[in-house]
Amino acid sequence: MISVYDTRAGAERPFEPVTPGVVGIYVCGITPYAEPHLGHARPAVVWDVIRRHLERRGYLVTLVQNFTDVDDRIIERAGREGVSAAAVAARYAEAYWQAVLRLGVRPPDYMPRATGNIPAIVDLIRRLVDKGYAYQAGSDVYFRVRKFPAYGALSHRDPDEMRTGARVEPNPLKEDPLDFALWKGARPGEPAWDSPFGPGRPGWHIECSAMAWRFLGPVVDLHGGGVDLIFPHHENEIAQSEAALDTQPHVRYWVHNGLVTTDGVKMSKSLDNGMDLARLLDEFGPAVVRGYLLSVHYRTPLDFSLAALDDFRRAFARVARLWEAVADAPPGAEPPGGPEGRILEEFPGRLLSALDRDFNTAAAWAAVFDMIRAANALLRAGGPTAAAAAGLARRNLVEADRALGLLLAGAVEVARPTTPAVPPEVMALVAERDRARAARDWPRADALREEIGRRGWRVEDTPSGPVVRRADA
Repeated sequence: MISVYDTRAGAERPFEPVTPGVVGIYVCGITPYAEPHLGHARPAVVWDVIRRHLERRGYLVTLVQNFTDVDDRIIERAGREGVSAAAVAARYAEAYWQAVLRLGVRPPDYMPRATGNIPAIVDLIRRLVDKGYAYQAGSDVYFRVRKFPAYGALSHRDPDEMRTGARVEPNPLKEDPLDFALWKGARPGEPAWDSPFGPGRPGWHIECSAMAWRFLGPVVDLHGGGVDLIFPHHENEIAQSEAALDTQPHVRYWVHNGLVTTDGVKMSKSLDNGMDLARLLDEFGPAVVRGYLLSVHYRTPLDFSLAALDDFRRAFARVARLWEAVADAPPGAEPPGGPEGRILEEFPGRLLSALDRDFNTAAAWAAVFDMIRAANALLRAGGPTAAAAAGLARRNLVEADRALGLLLAGAVEVARPTTPAVPPEVMALVAERDRARAARDWPRADALREEIGRRGWRVEDTPSGPVVRRADA
């Protein structure tokens, strides 16, 4: 049984999706207005591992990660550069995905942009107005926070003690200072869309509610983002989604990753302390950066320093050296005895057990390094013991790579962020084929490969798991 820490419950709970065997995930993506930094990479890598593990445990997963491509910061940058807001968003969204793909992150099934979902956003706002949860104040539309009794349940705050969120602008026409914007009336020189409330653009929070609803339905199994999004963003998402869609809860598990910090301060472009992601990838390599991001539990803050990353690079070299030694090793006939042999034999179970416990990548890494120590001790023994150990070590590194992406980070199909990398129905066939292979049902696996081919795609099996490409690529 997988257990997941749920922010709203404030506790770890057994994982039970709304539909058995099927998992819908929504992850809040970036606001693309500057070059990506290391903090942007952490949630992408964390959710890549969560998705891998859920699929390894037999779930059919749909992952949605959005871009907030209309925002004050994008508009401000566009004004400084004398270009459109759309051009700024497209440039930095592309830079983000090129960096993240180098980290071996498989693209989400859907990568919607706020500007591509205006009709769904308007529909959701109209529902809230019709139900009395929202009101128009001049050219803006606001959500009535005090009409929603559960407001504050996610952040565990009393509404009477809350302050208006940093992105909520004051407006003397608001009924209550806590009320937040769903629609912002058009301003000169800013992007705007027609709506029943007048021309304007969506507020930050309503965008994610609308996209999660459109791509995953009224209930989301796992909703992710950094801890800095708990309030006001995710608190507001709960209020507007549950009020508009009549679903309680709208999200079954709220999963928040700790931030990447420098000297204890959140890494942020606005604070000018962001470590450029492309530079780190060039200097240290994608596999090392990816492993470093997974070296602590996802809920734990990661205080970055170049010295710490360099220390991890030296530790990671042990993975690469062992893989080089055992990459061509055949399976061993009999596992070696003794405590080291047991560590090698039991490693797959220990790895999966670590990830079952709230996706604990720190414990998974501990299991990897214990396995490497045991493997190296047996390899030094030479003879049949070393041969058997080499076979088990190769198997174990393949399993670790499948779970964490240790060896082949970056070996993924490059897909543009405007479309799904692979159609969901094809990914469903790929997942089913992977389960058939795990069960050694080779005829079924071959039949599924042929069906994938008939749909215009081909699947390649790698130590990191299946890679799907267009048949003509």
